[in-house]
Amino acid sequence: MVARPQSRASGGVSRGATPASGGARWRSCVIPSGDTGRVLIVTAAMGGGHLEVSREVARRLAARGHQVDIADLTGFMPAPTGRWLRGVYPWLVNRAPWLYDLVYRHFFLARQQAGERVGIPVRLALPGLRRHIARWRPDVVVSTYHLAALAVARLRAQGRLGCPAVTFVTTFSAHELWLHPATDAYLCISADAAREVGALGGGPVQVCGPVVRSEFGEASTRRRPAVRRELGVAAAQRVALVVSGSLGLGTVRTAVTAIARWPGWVPVVVCGRNEQLRTQLADVPGTVALGWVADMAGLMAAADVLVENAGGLTSKEALRVGLPVVTFRPIAGHGRHDAGALALLGLTDLVDDERSLRAALTRLTDDTALRSQRVQRGQALFVGDAAAVVANLLQRQPPNPPGNTLLSV
Repeated sequence: MVARPQSRASGGVSRGATPASGGARWRSCVIPSGDTGRVLIVTAAMGGGHLEVSREVARRLAARGHQVDIADLTGFMPAPTGRWLRGVYPWLVNRAPWLYDLVYRHFFLARQQAGERVGIPVRLALPGLRRHIARWRPDVVVSTYHLAALAVARLRAQGRLGCPAVTFVTTFSAHELWLHPATDAYLCISADAAREVGALGGGPVQVCGPVVRSEFGEASTRRRPAVRRELGVAAAQRVALVVSGSLGLGTVRTAVTAIARWPGWVPVVVCGRNEQLRTQLADVPGTVALGWVADMAGLMAAADVLVENAGGLTSKEALRVGLPVVTFRPIAGHGRHDAGALALLGLTDLVDDERSLRAALTRLTDDTALRSQRVQRGQALFVGDAAAVVANLLQRQPPNPPGNTLLSV
């Protein structure tokens, strides 16, 4: 079966943290392994993408014999603050995109001093994060979310963190809130993002490629007939896999209803944890509407093209598996920023209306040469391994004795 209302965590590595739903909170999950090194990964439960990347980096580090802890920055905030932060983001994107764009331009893209970028939510999380670091005693701290990166770097700048602070910029574009002068190193998923970090004053920077789970790198074409039968899709039909992140954000219905009208096409839409959206789209004739899906690799094997709206994790998974990407009406703020970067790399068609959407999907399914070129370009991004970079850093770091990670509490 491909669709289940459950976490997309792989291999049972980490069960203590699932994407936030309905205000659910998680603090941390520990992946025990050998004693080669201790790594703390700090992320945030703001959708599922950053958490999925954290889990996969943790799994790879654990396989190398390291002990890894994944911690949620919002879990260190006072409960009302964490709930507000997790709730205001989807509200802004869906209900007031113009306001989110304004916030993004003013706070994310405007050049500011590092101290000014550390806002109230981050400051409120610092005491709890500091205590957690004291308990865990990491040899390196890796941040996979921009607010987490600011919090960790803030402790580093104050002389309260005695191990390297590494920021993994998991997006195709970088913005100011990823950067802090006290950060020891940056990892980027593309050379363009690395140049952007360097231009903004960040460094040293290393390109490591995107991080996705191993099943997206495995040949899955043999699964295509079985998954399509399960979805009720005929062999001759073309499948557009439509996604909108774990929260089901953006104007997904417009894309789905358009594709459903085209002869020979079937929209298969993944609504994440947005059950209201799934219910609405299930009423669109000819549509396969799914909720939270564990086996995205299986769905991608059944699909002919991905339609997305943010340049997020699912687009990277599609690039790895060799599924062409089209971006339709990207969500406000970071969605437009990241989708624009993806388009500049030649990895997506950025379209805004039904006619352009149909033309892009038709080209990518009819033009074999174009499709092959797009697939090769996407798979060329996967040039390294963020976990290997962190592991190499650990080899150069002496283990922290008890009480030494925090220089001042």
